[in-house]
Amino acid sequence: MGVGADEELAGDRSLEELEERLGSDDVVLVDALNDQIEGIIENAPDLRVDYVVGDASDVFVSSGGHLHFDVVHEGSSIHCVVFAFRLDGLEADLEDGLQIAVRGDLSYHEDEGQVSILGEDVLTLGEGLYERTYQQNREALAEDGLLDDDVKRELPAFPERIGIVTSAESDAREDAVTSIHGRYPDVDIVVHNAAMQGTTAMESMMAAISALDDDARIDVIVLTRGGGADKHLRVFNETPLCRVAANTQTPITAAVGHENDRSLVDEVADRRVMTPTHVGEIVPEKAELEEDLQTQAERFDGAYRRTATLSLREHDQALTTAYSDHVTSRLDTHENELENAFKSTSKERLLELEANLDHAYDTVEQQAAFEQEKAAVTESYEQKQRRRQAIILALVALIAMLLAYIVLT
Repeated sequence: MGVGADEELAGDRSLEELEERLGSDDVVLVDALNDQIEGIIENAPDLRVDYVVGDASDVFVSSGGHLHFDVVHEGSSIHCVVFAFRLDGLEADLEDGLQIAVRGDLSYHEDEGQVSILGEDVLTLGEGLYERTYQQNREALAEDGLLDDDVKRELPAFPERIGIVTSAESDAREDAVTSIHGRYPDVDIVVHNAAMQGTTAMESMMAAISALDDDARIDVIVLTRGGGADKHLRVFNETPLCRVAANTQTPITAAVGHENDRSLVDEVADRRVMTPTHVGEIVPEKAELEEDLQTQAERFDGAYRRTATLSLREHDQALTTAYSDHVTSRLDTHENELENAFKSTSKERLLELEANLDHAYDTVEQQAAFEQEKAAVTESYEQKQRRRQAIILALVALIAMLLAYIVLT
């Protein structure tokens, strides 16, 4: 039927007109059908039982003070309501996971087309079947070491491509993608569509995780869905799914449910974030990185200038010290060489002077001896001359006396 026909059928038409248009005399509007269903359900004797037994799930008190919960068994559930005026008479303190027995009348809510139990009394029978199953699954995973912190892998600090396993048309997909790109727009995202609840959910998610794990371009896998009824989240406690998530070669993050929801797949994952809107926590904040980079660049520039200045000062001081030490060393060396040369030269000079002095002394002594000898010779000669002169004078006087004698005689 075309869109135009849908629009016409949606109009305010009489039942006769609808029967004529549809070619059938067995046509009923929704409200009339729900009235019939209500009458059948609430008046059928076979549907009247003393107690309905199952596990309590999604227990909460509405803003009107009414107690709401689901009774779940083997994948089937029925919603229960205990009105506020009956709560004081209940002995049971309801918690998710307890096995309970509910007594009350069946009621069909026409607006939503939903069957509920209007509870009159609730009895607790102990630990629920699913809670026991959950604990058994957890123990099995723990025995295999899949819950140990030391097997958790570090997520890459800067993933380039992230694979997301979720329903492609869900709010969880949009929230996760928006969260990631809100922090780091440059990250590539690959969304692998999978059923997140229902009979095919586990196999669908396992296949999606494996497909992304086989893609070498994927740096991180994210398994995510929004919150929901506890019965719809139980698939995330199944051991086959947990083992596939735990044994991926690619680091995996779980973001299943809301803040208070926690599943076994959360515990085996390398990292858990509370909701799809928190998935962005696995990537850095680009704006913060850029701001930090700018700050680090400024610090590096300042540190470089300080280091360069300090290094130049140290090198200048080291060069000055080395030059001073070198000059001092060379001066000491030259001083020692000069002193040694002076001593050597002085010694040679002194020896030479001493030799000259000795020679001069010998010469002086020889000269003195010569002078003495000369003086002695001169004195002897002068004495001889004086004696000779004396003799001559004596002879002259004698001759004179002889002459005078001769003359006189």
